[in-house]
Amino acid sequence: MTTLEIDKRGDGVAVLKLNGPETLNALDEGIKKDLLAALTDIDSDDDVRVVLLTGVGRAFCAGGDVRQMAAVPAVETVARVTLGNQVIEKIVSLQKVVVAGVNGLASGAGFNLALAADIVLADRSAWFQQSFMQIGLAPDMGGTYLLTQQLGWQRAKVALLTGHRFTVEEGHALGFVAEIVDGDFFDEALRYCEVLARRPPLALSATKTLVNNAAAAMLSTALRSEATTQAVLSITKDHRRAVDAFQTKQDLRSVEFQGD
Repeated sequence: MTTLEIDKRGDGVAVLKLNGPETLNALDEGIKKDLLAALTDIDSDDDVRVVLLTGVGRAFCAGGDVRQMAAVPAVETVARVTLGNQVIEKIVSLQKVVVAGVNGLASGAGFNLALAADIVLADRSAWFQQSFMQIGLAPDMGGTYLLTQQLGWQRAKVALLTGHRFTVEEGHALGFVAEIVDGDFFDEALRYCEVLARRPPLALSATKTLVNNAAAAMLSTALRSEATTQAVLSITKDHRRAVDAFQTKQDLRSVEFQGD
């Protein structure tokens, strides 16, 4: 189970830490609700100007909790996906700058959580992967839109269809990682946020809004489509085959998918 650590530091920076190292900070329903509540509270807090979102342990976020996803009845899939999508919409619309401090792997929905941030800082050990195909699902939490915005159609489709694993150097070269951090990652990321927090707060908020406004409507449409598509795919036998392979650590290449 992943919990959320919240630290409003009093220097204009709020730190949100995903704390579930035993599951690589996987996103279950509880942590999604906690994230949404924390972000909503921060949005109305004039003392916070910058949010640092990071993880505890060797991962930023491994994506959705596959075991919990498998236990959710198919009729509840839209609600499950919609909750995660609301977190993404809140990050994008937040009147504060959000910095993702990617301290390790960012996979599936965890990758998309980072992409939704305004700035991505990454540790030298970080890597990124769109892993939905490995469990027989299409992306959620804005992956289809956010990745296409960052990489263009061709590269985004390759990443989504093949599950290509991006090194941090690739991420920086492609533009979805703003800076690679060497040394003490958390301290360096915090210093970066402290510098940002000393900028004029109204100008910070207005600049983020201006950049994001044009894309907001398209993101909303993509999120609704993702929720519907995941609901359809979640009841397929191929999804069950993929989840069974994941849970038993079977090589996905040995699974015979039937298209049913």
